[in-house]
Amino acid sequence: MSETQEHAAKDSVPELKQRIRELETMLHACRLRLPNAPAEAVRELAESEERFALAVRGTSDGIWDWDIRTNKVFFSPPWKSMIGYADDEIANDFSTFENLLHPEDHDRVMATLNDYLESRIPRYAVEFRFRHKDGSWRWILARGRALRDEHGKPYRMAGSHTDVTERKRDEEELRKARHDAESANHAKSAFLANMSHEIRTPMNGVIGMSELLLETSLNETQREYLEMLKHSADSLLELLNDILDFSKIEAGRMELDSHEFDLNEIVTEVAQAMGVRAFQKRLVLLHHLSPEVPARLIGDDGRLRQILINLIGNAIKFTHKGGVTIEVSVESETADLVTLHFKINDTGIGIANEMQESIFEAFTQAETSTSRRYGGTGLGLAICRDLVALMQGRIWVESQPGTGSTFHFNAVFGRTSGISIKPKSPRIEPVVTAHSSMKVLIVEDGHINQLVGARMLEKRGHTVTLASTGRESIELLKKEPFDAVLMDVHMPGINGYEATAKIRQGEKDTGRHVPIIAMTANAMKGDRELCLAAGMDDYISKPLRSAELFQVVEQFSRRKTEEEPGHAAADSASAADRPQPEDPPFDLAEFRESTGDEKLMRKLVAIFSEDSQKYLRKAEKALASGKAKPAYEAAHSLKGMLGVYAANKALKLANELCEYTHAEDLKGARMMYDQLKKECALLGDALTASFDPGI
Repeated sequence: MSETQEHAAKDSVPELKQRIRELETMLHACRLRLPNAPAEAVRELAESEERFALAVRGTSDGIWDWDIRTNKVFFSPPWKSMIGYADDEIANDFSTFENLLHPEDHDRVMATLNDYLESRIPRYAVEFRFRHKDGSWRWILARGRALRDEHGKPYRMAGSHTDVTERKRDEEELRKARHDAESANHAKSAFLANMSHEIRTPMNGVIGMSELLLETSLNETQREYLEMLKHSADSLLELLNDILDFSKIEAGRMELDSHEFDLNEIVTEVAQAMGVRAFQKRLVLLHHLSPEVPARLIGDDGRLRQILINLIGNAIKFTHKGGVTIEVSVESETADLVTLHFKINDTGIGIANEMQESIFEAFTQAETSTSRRYGGTGLGLAICRDLVALMQGRIWVESQPGTGSTFHFNAVFGRTSGISIKPKSPRIEPVVTAHSSMKVLIVEDGHINQLVGARMLEKRGHTVTLASTGRESIELLKKEPFDAVLMDVHMPGINGYEATAKIRQGEKDTGRHVPIIAMTANAMKGDRELCLAAGMDDYISKPLRSAELFQVVEQFSRRKTEEEPGHAAADSASAADRPQPEDPPFDLAEFRESTGDEKLMRKLVAIFSEDSQKYLRKAEKALASGKAKPAYEAAHSLKGMLGVYAANKALKLANELCEYTHAEDLKGARMMYDQLKKECALLGDALTASFDPGI
């Protein structure tokens, strides 16, 4: 034996000597059975026991060896020092283990041990608190394994104890930090909801009153100042919406609202909505859907519209000449799902290679000067990235500085049928006429908000009654019927939810159901669901926009007409007796509302003749030479332009010309071209007459 081994043997603990004595007894028994046992085997067995002793002394874990028959336990010196005891200060008995267990852990640990010994669980591993000599509690991880006889009965069990107090402390700190973060998120969400409400309430007055004032007689300077005011308020609202959306995504609270929708309608409506910006900069805005794209899809059309508006808006913002093109094609499909590939291409300033990844990060723009030159929060693309991810897709960009950019994204949608899209005329909402005027009750405690909502609806031809409290609205509904109720959610006394509940309770006796539309400055996730769950029929957020307000309120007017065919027939009969005026070439009110800027309207009127004739000449030249594709492109450009002018009849003809040229039916296209050319001439005259300074 070496000198080192001799020194280690001298330092061995009494338990090791006891083990050696036990080993000698075992060897003696072996010699009785095997009188000629080789000396080499005996030496190897002794060295093995010695290595075990050295391992016990060298490990930081506490080693224990329990003789179940005698209840004696070998506790290694590290086991004892782990809980603050010297080797001779603690008894080597199973009761020592039990007595040191935390009272709250005792029964659980003993149950686990018994389950293992009875073979009800495959392994023994358990965490518990152990009392230290200084009175503190240490967290211990125990592992062990039993030896069993031929009948499966355990007679010996050995294992280790590991001090995991630091790990448990770290886990507890992490758990506390997570709890604190969640609490902070809840506080942040509550703050954002409150901020949204507080900011939107005065903005409702600013934006609503601006809209109403712009429809009055103003001199040029007053109109210019008022349009600047409204533009600033709109920009502030966009900023607020971006911050709220980003906060919801950051907190993991953004969810998609999936339902069936028509993709062609969405893309067409977005292109028309963005057409004003494009024509203001004299840019061409085109869109094309591949024929393989399914007719109807299942997904969140609202969030898809948000992505498209953001990307197209950026493309227009950073493009000074040329145009923007929107393309949609099928990337892959199964029986139930289809992945679509969207491309928004522009001929703008482009993006440097080193910036093409970082622009999708929050608060990042392509160059440091853009925030001053072009404006924006730097949140738009980050929101697009996260919304696309929710749609199981990804977003990326290809760009060269000075030549333009192409933003790509793909998204997964559900399928409803295998039918391919056929281009169709955009949906045109019916205009409210005298016979469909509605009686509307506005329940709102704020005087400005009352005034804004009432003036908008009254100018539309509706009759409005005002109530300042929830209780007042309940009493009014008992006295007279209303076609719809705009109910503010947050009011002193009886709030909107409580008032709705009382109204619905009263309707159980009458059998009637008045449509109640929640009207709130809150715009956080779950607000709409709360309103619908409270018995309301729809939801509109402040600040009120006239177009959205009319759409939400008047849907119940159309429903009423469907539910009361007798009244509808009478109205139709009386209307039939009256001479029907010919539809005007364009809707002045819709044109004014879509632009929101008198100066821009006059500029668009001034360039109409030049631009429309340019596209008509291109279409005529292409048709004369029998080329369907350039004729389609010219008709498509003209269609986008006409959408800006609220020229529904001309828009319908341009759309049909697109269909004929897309189908390469040149004969039908020429016939449609002639009609469109005449309608554009009428439209030009009507626009000029409406904005003639002498009128």
